[in-house]
Amino acid sequence: MSKHVSRKQRWTAESPTQHTSAVGKVVYQQRAWYGLLDYKLRTEEGGAMPVWVPHAQQLGPFKRPRNAMVAVEREATLLKNRHGDGILFGNQLWAEA
Repeated sequence: MSKHVSRKQRWTAESPTQHTSAVGKVVYQQRAWYGLLDYKLRTEEGGAMPVWVPHAQQLGPFKRPRNAMVAVEREATLLKNRHGDGILFGNQLWAEA
């Protein structure tokens, strides 16, 4: 059983208008908070070598940074459950390149 990790430990405030975590970013733009989720999906088409295809999502707008953080974490969990090992997030993107 895993130990609970608080949101404060999962997210780092880079500035008053930007927060980052291992899976995404939250930024304040145009009077609202947005969650930014960059990831790569592995595709295997026609029996050829697998290719990592980059994707980006912008979630929001939200009133509070916490709401954007929750949205990013939920979307990352949903994608991880759907694609398993065939997806890379945040820090993993740079380690793979």
